[in-house]
Amino acid sequence: MPALLLPAALVALIALVIPLAVHLARRSEARPTDFAALEWLREKPRPKSRLRFDEWLLLALRLLLIVGIALWLARPVLPGSTDVTAVVAAVPGVDAGVPAEGVRNIWLAPGFPSYDQPQPSCLPAPPAVASCPAIASLIRQLDADLAPGAPLTLIVPEILSGLDAERPRLSRPVTWKIVPGVMPALATSPASLSFTLPAGPDPALRYLRATAIALKAPATPATTPIVVHLAAGPLPDPLRAAIANGSTVLAGHQVTAPEAMTIAWRDADDQPLATLQRIGRGRLYRFTRPLTPAAMPILLDPDFPRQLAAMLAPQAAPTRAMARDMAPTTGAAPLPVPARDLQPWLAFGIAALFLAERWLATRRSRAVAP
Repeated sequence: MPALLLPAALVALIALVIPLAVHLARRSEARPTDFAALEWLREKPRPKSRLRFDEWLLLALRLLLIVGIALWLARPVLPGSTDVTAVVAAVPGVDAGVPAEGVRNIWLAPGFPSYDQPQPSCLPAPPAVASCPAIASLIRQLDADLAPGAPLTLIVPEILSGLDAERPRLSRPVTWKIVPGVMPALATSPASLSFTLPAGPDPALRYLRATAIALKAPATPATTPIVVHLAAGPLPDPLRAAIANGSTVLAGHQVTAPEAMTIAWRDADDQPLATLQRIGRGRLYRFTRPLTPAAMPILLDPDFPRQLAAMLAPQAAPTRAMARDMAPTTGAAPLPVPARDLQPWLAFGIAALFLAERWLATRRSRAVAP
């Protein structure tokens, strides 16, 4: 049954008296009538009057229009689905087999399209950003959208991608079916890094400035700025303290190399280009060569910004795992099924009533409108 989110708005139904009063006023207008001799009338006539309305259809439309506006203000909704039909959801890229009878067969993709539609893909053409969310998020969303008690079967490939740091925990038991197949690769947007560059005429800054411009992706917010330090000698104490507190510093080859640095970047000849040392919660990267094309030819490579960003980007949690290890668990509290908003549909009805009322009120065959 429909429900009202704001029932107090029904007070607007008081406005129903307006069209009633208008039509009564129109009916009570004095209209003189000529007639013959009065000798046949009684001396004390007793006129009778009764309540009558003209133009019933126009009056009904006006009353319905006010009722529709009052209901629209009260925000009517329909309760969420109570359909407990079994659902079979397949990850795009797997062989889902023949659709079963009497169940709802869908793809585990945004919008949960049915098997009748083409298999979704997460490989948009550049420069579009992938529209497929993480598979774990889709599983949780599907569990939340289904009515309590609806059986759920998930058909997945042997290797899952698009996972997060937690195994999905759902409100219902799930039949976890692993079949051959490969998930479509997720298209990713370029990394976005922010650099804090020193001032000065150092030629090396030319390449780092160009890299900073190339890595500014407006669609992705930049992470904590990476401090660039190219001065020769030991690392200043304030900068070392900032690293210990979580900052990332990119140092030149002239900075005195701390101990226990590991190789973080190699060139095509497997020679080190940069090293890494973890200090507290932060990281210190140090180039092993001068930032000149003669010493580091990769500076002229168009792929240099992307490779540098890959080195400097924080290490993310693994997003791939074997499906047999990621079967959802139960125990999550069931979420209320979202209600369906009826306001958009009611707005169309109000517009249709308004057009019909205007047509009846302004037609040529009608008398003066009230």
